[in-house]
Amino acid sequence: MSSPTLTLNDLIRTRLEEIAEDLWQNDRVMGVNHGDGRVLQLGTAAVWEQWACHSDHGYGLCGEPLVTATQASTLLGMYSDDDPVPNPSIPLIETELLDEGVGAFLPDALFHFSDVTREFKKAQG
Repeated sequence: MSSPTLTLNDLIRTRLEEIAEDLWQNDRVMGVNHGDGRVLQLGTAAVWEQWACHSDHGYGLCGEPLVTATQASTLLGMYSDDDPVPNPSIPLIETELLDEGVGAFLPDALFHFSDVTREFKKAQG
C-alpha cells in the first residue's frame, strides 16, 4: 500500500486557493481568471488585471480592478521599494501573494486602480 504523493504544485495550488478564499471572506476581493481579465494601461505601461474589488465602500459595490504594488510601480514608472501610492483614498489591502520572480509567497498589497490613476495624473502635473 502506498501513500498518495503530494507535489510542490499541489502545495502551491492549495496555498493560492487559501489566499483567494481569505481575500474574499475578509475584504470581498475576487481573483480574476487570466482569460477574463482586462489590460490596465497608464501612459505607455500596461498590466493584466488579476484581482477585482467587490466591497461596498459606501457607494455601492466597487467592481474596480486591484493591482499589486509591483504592478502599480510598473504603471507609475517607479522601480524602487517605495510605496507606489503613499496616500490611497481607498485603503490598500494587505495580503500574501506568490512572487514568481522569487519563487515564494511574500507579503504584498493590492491598490485600487483609481488610486494608481490619481497618482499617475499627479505626477504628470
